Amino acid sequence: MDIRKLTTDDFEACMTLSEYAFQFVLNEEQLEKRREEFASHNVLGVYENGQVGAKLQIIPFQTYIQGRSFAMGGIAGVATWPEYRRKGWVAGLLKFALEEMNRNKQSISFLHPFSFAFYRKYGWETYVEFKNYKLSTDQLPAKKATPGTLRRSNPELSVLKEIYDTYAERYNGTLSRNDSWWENSVYAKKGSQRAVYYDEAGLPQGYVLYEVKERKFTIGEMVHLNEEARQGLWTFIANHDSMIDEVTLKAPANDTLAFQLDNPRIQQEVTPYFMARIVSVEQFISQYPFASQDSPVQIQLEVEDAHAPWNEGVWELNVAMNGTASIWKKGELTKEDQHAQHIRLNIQSLTAVLMGYRRPAEMARIDRIQGSEEDIQALEKAIPVRQTYLMDFF
Repeated sequence: MDIRKLTTDDFEACMTLSEYAFQFVLNEEQLEKRREEFASHNVLGVYENGQVGAKLQIIPFQTYIQGRSFAMGGIAGVATWPEYRRKGWVAGLLKFALEEMNRNKQSISFLHPFSFAFYRKYGWETYVEFKNYKLSTDQLPAKKATPGTLRRSNPELSVLKEIYDTYAERYNGTLSRNDSWWENSVYAKKGSQRAVYYDEAGLPQGYVLYEVKERKFTIGEMVHLNEEARQGLWTFIANHDSMIDEVTLKAPANDTLAFQLDNPRIQQEVTPYFMARIVSVEQFISQYPFASQDSPVQIQLEVEDAHAPWNEGVWELNVAMNGTASIWKKGELTKEDQHAQHIRLNIQSLTAVLMGYRRPAEMARIDRIQGSEEDIQALEKAIPVRQTYLMDFF
């Protein structure tokens, strides 16, 4: 298998494959934007008879985890020509991609799967889901007077960024967006209309990106930093009641909209969304801010990772009282380790736990991790509780 890093000379071949595999056609302007993005991505391909037969790209992102920014490799555009499928090429590309991300210190990776089962085989695991809401106008939150002001306009990007960054840091797995991502992904895909809620002091506290068309109010993104801003934004939306019949939006999985309605029997659906994978146990945990402890914690982790051998083995994790962690690899499991207390888990389970998507005690109950009750509880207390969320797509 001839795997190579692709260059801009391979752009046309890659786009032809993407258009075929994902069944879309781009115009000249869109192709030019893709060409610019291509140059900044790490694109890998399998060559067969001098042609690109399969490819994927690693997009460099930053993601918030426990309020801290982590370097993340976003896997996207995985595609193979039909005549070359089932040759193990994607497996080879994913393994090569893991090596690339490890070298580039991208300690975590996200992707949007065509099949959750397929990517679980290579170490990725579900890390986030969201709620889909659909409300008729008579189900909307009651209009309520708020002390602030709602301005429907074209606000400066810096205003939306300030609100978004404050909001995104409250979750695990949100993107830290740069200006280019705002312009080419957020603005381009989430609705041309924008409204910002300002409090009495004139400080921006929330915004909504939306589209009103064919009597539908489609919310591309709704962000609020406090309850006042939430109420102000919903009152603005409800004031469209003569123009619309329904409102649709996505929200975090723990969103409480239904509970706050007079009639909570609204249409809502929980949808599994993206997957995550720890690329480097050592790099990731060394950055990870654990919860403060009454006393230092020491836990041994026996990690299984067939596709990233640098993660496989027994690790000693030490968490200081201030939540700072140190970790080092003890090597393969020895006879002494087999009799010592430690937690056994694969890279998928470790990812789900440290991303905050699942708790250690819950994972132990369903036999996704094994260990003593004492060690499981120590890990449970060490990992801060924080909801996962992702508002973007790639």
